[in-house]
Amino acid sequence: MALGGVAFCMMMGLAFYGNLIAGIVFLAYLPFFCRKNFKILRDKERLKIQDEFIDAITAMSFSLQAGYSVENSLELATQEAQKLHGNSAMTKELKRTVGKIKRNEPTNRVFSEMAESLDIEEIRDFAEIFNCARKNGGNLVGIIRKTSEQMKEKQEINTEINTLISGKKLEQKILCAMPVLIVMYLRVGAESFISPMYGNPLGIICMSFCAAVYIGAITWSEKITDISI
Repeated sequence: MALGGVAFCMMMGLAFYGNLIAGIVFLAYLPFFCRKNFKILRDKERLKIQDEFIDAITAMSFSLQAGYSVENSLELATQEAQKLHGNSAMTKELKRTVGKIKRNEPTNRVFSEMAESLDIEEIRDFAEIFNCARKNGGNLVGIIRKTSEQMKEKQEINTEINTLISGKKLEQKILCAMPVLIVMYLRVGAESFISPMYGNPLGIICMSFCAAVYIGAITWSEKITDISI
């Protein structure tokens, strides 16, 4: 990740100032580059955990409707998660939760601890709904079934949104790369045309302004395509 950021900075230095050493100027952007890529990786991992949790709750809901207790339903859902996803982070957390329940720890508390450990909005919401249903004596089976259905519906909407904008995200990446590629092409194929932009104060100021606008456009375009519910 860091090496990719350094390579990006060096390329920017070559494109906008004419030499790789000038890329040092863009190293100030490196923390933002790394943070952005770290956020992308973290969001992918969180989405994976969220999807696996929804699958587990759906399996748990089916077991509850078949007459199993909450504890047994969760254990069956954990076994199903193991088959589907292997020894993933969500599966490990489910196993820990089942272990706590077998040690006679309160079910509502272990769900809250799971939500706190993974810090996923859907898990936190489920823990709160489950705790309220247990305290108020509601129809726990029906509540969990309805909650799992709503989570599944939200998951499907997010998947549909990502499918619809995936093409636009690819276009955004291509368009973001085009300005630098055009400048690099001009440096190779029409050097006399672009050479006045390098090595003089006015050219440096102009290219610095272009670089700032370019980075701002990249940031703005990423925010536009960052859509979720």
